[in-house]
Amino acid sequence: MSQRTRSFGVLALVLWGLGAWAQPTYLLRPHREVPIGLSVAGMGAFNIWAAPAVKGFTLAELDALEPTHIPAWDQWALGRWNEGAGHRSDYLFYGAALWSSATVLLPALNEGEWQASLPTAVMWVEMNALTLVATDLTKNLVTRPRPFTYYSDAPMEARLEVDARKSFFSGHTSMTAANTFYAAKVFSDLYPDSKMKPWVWAAAAVIPALTAQQRMAAGKHFLSDVVVGYAVGALIGWGIPQWHLQR
Repeated sequence: MSQRTRSFGVLALVLWGLGAWAQPTYLLRPHREVPIGLSVAGMGAFNIWAAPAVKGFTLAELDALEPTHIPAWDQWALGRWNEGAGHRSDYLFYGAALWSSATVLLPALNEGEWQASLPTAVMWVEMNALTLVATDLTKNLVTRPRPFTYYSDAPMEARLEVDARKSFFSGHTSMTAANTFYAAKVFSDLYPDSKMKPWVWAAAAVIPALTAQQRMAAGKHFLSDVVVGYAVGALIGWGIPQWHLQR
């Protein structure tokens, strides 16, 4: 083998290695983005149609609510109204959103080019949009009364609002879980050998669980609301990055 041939061979291997190293962890492709976009658009359009049909309670409807019809596992949430717990759930949600949005920047920090974070930014938007529209559409179709509607000591103004019919499933929990699981999944994909992975995943699991507990303590949701919200959010938060992994 000539020196020139060997040189070209070495150069080809080096370029191939650099190209492989420079490949992003996530890839944006039409066959991945189109189904997500269509799902969000379809559910969003259906939600625009469904939302106006949801009306607030009348006094007669509140008086007719019967707590004995609520399953035993959901009874714990009755007789509660705690605005402080509601505010704490807001802080947890905002913290989760801040964490996941910061995770979007990791590829750019690693590679020194902002374009490297384009896939994670697109995935972040898809994850939040899909979780939000799926949650809100379900609320508008199910129209389950929130726990505090059964509680006479809760403010009457809140009990009469349209939002009082939007218990199932918990949006705070679903959105928080989606953002924390997204952050943990992206971190794990980018740093597969990091010793921080167990702690990151522990935080991803605990933060939405705390959010769920605070939503129940506030009288805003039943146990079944937050369990389903947690599951939906976690699935979307983990699934969107998994869907975009290069194969």
